[in-house]
Amino acid sequence: MTGNTSAEDTKAKRKKQGERLNRIMWAYITGAITLLSYLVGFEPTYIPLGFGLLGLLLCWQLFRVGDQRHGVFAGILSLAGIMIWLFYNWAMIRHLFGR
Repeated sequence: MTGNTSAEDTKAKRKKQGERLNRIMWAYITGAITLLSYLVGFEPTYIPLGFGLLGLLLCWQLFRVGDQRHGVFAGILSLAGIMIWLFYNWAMIRHLFGR
């Protein structure tokens, strides 16, 4: 019985660690896609904004589970991409709000 419980605990720890690393990986990937989309020329599209918001959501999840270091760095990537998108599309945003 003890060996079986130990194997189950090890399997549960591996699964939890795999989910954590998966969340970190996707947070960095969405931040990188947000910034790299400007090099490809997607500034006027909503692709950088969408990936930036998804990256911020993943960073929030990282903060909730206590992984602040990766949450901060991935969040910086996503926020930088969103700020660039807002700067590039400011004229369109002002036009949509009628100013």
